[in-house]
Amino acid sequence: MKFKNPILLFWMLAILLTSCTKKTVHPTTPTFQKPGVFIVNEGNFTTGNASLTWYLPEKDTVSRDVFYIANKVPLGDVANFMTTYNDKGFIVVNNSGIVYVIDLYTGAFLGKISGLTSPREILILNKNSAWVSDLFNKYISVVDLNTYRITRTIDLHGRTSESMVQIGNKVFINNWSKLNQTPLNNMVMVLDAATGTIIDSITVTREPNSMVTDANNKLWVLCSGGYDNTGFPALYQINPNSDTIEKMLTFSDKTTNPFSLGINGAGNTLWFLNGDIYKININANQLPAIPWVTSGLHNFYSLGVRPDKESVYVSDALDYVRNGKVYIYSSTGELTGEIEAGIIPGFFCFFY
Repeated sequence: MKFKNPILLFWMLAILLTSCTKKTVHPTTPTFQKPGVFIVNEGNFTTGNASLTWYLPEKDTVSRDVFYIANKVPLGDVANFMTTYNDKGFIVVNNSGIVYVIDLYTGAFLGKISGLTSPREILILNKNSAWVSDLFNKYISVVDLNTYRITRTIDLHGRTSESMVQIGNKVFINNWSKLNQTPLNNMVMVLDAATGTIIDSITVTREPNSMVTDANNKLWVLCSGGYDNTGFPALYQINPNSDTIEKMLTFSDKTTNPFSLGINGAGNTLWFLNGDIYKININANQLPAIPWVTSGLHNFYSLGVRPDKESVYVSDALDYVRNGKVYIYSSTGELTGEIEAGIIPGFFCFFY
């Protein structure tokens, strides 16, 4: 895939860089408190060296391996997503086939969801139910959050799944990977949140990799166009009431790889990675011509926007072997912070 894929990371070439960190590192379990950010580090495929880093912006302190420190066990093989709900953190560990549940204030283990094949993301629908997407299975796993057991599956009619966004009584699910499926990976499926029934679908260009909701309750979908450059990348604005495309902004170069779409707390500004960092207002009718921040020698890998402060977090995977870096930019694009995370920092979960 053109978009980051943990299965292919094992084969990536090293990019030799050197850097330094200015942050304080704590060897013991910190007290997690709002506002802060959990950095989910994928680690290397099949090596089981995924980890969780904690960063407290107001005190400018960072603690690495906090899952291990709190529980005395490693996080597992390729951690790629985390979300929070009711003071609990849900960490998706892809190649281990597990979702860990932790206490957000201590990092302590509370439970785990197992029996998954290749989980990608988890969507908490309410206090009792969650959905888990999958890179290989052509269904969504429905989980009882009281027992952490899979109660049923939702058939996706031959398609795998990645990101999930709930808007009202609908859940939008993108079909990013073409691995293990026959249909083209060019679909956003629309499901009824209560029943799990597929009620509609929206055709986009290939590899829709990330989705966000804006201040007007519109859905934005970023597509890479396909790892083999068969289609042009595009950014879509979708009306979730009618399930129709209202805006399509097409990239001019098939060989580019836009991914990791993020949005600010106000819901009016988007950021994404395409080698460099790009910024676009939701009312814009054309893609930005110049980067918001250039990558230089950095190997930008993942992006997240802090919801309560308009600051942008971007990870640098370096050579995919050493601990990666995270750079923090202000709303004006000024570099305001740099921290060392774990191996391949791939997702930001903001606790605020």
